[in-house]
Amino acid sequence: MAMTILAAIGGALIGAGAGWLISKNLSKVTVGCPIMCNPKVAVPYFAFIGLLMGMELLG
Repeated sequence: MAMTILAAIGGALIGAGAGWLISKNLSKVTVGCPIMCNPKVAVPYFAFIGLLMGMELLG
């Protein structure tokens, strides 16, 4: 149980970091994609994706 929670939190943190990096560095490449260009949207979106992946990792 505790490992699942840690995996979910870790996945969310990694996803949020990835979302921030993508929105800051790739926003010039993906002109017009609202998920990629706006950090206020990208960070929670990728954090949620990371949370799902972390939960799936330890199921």
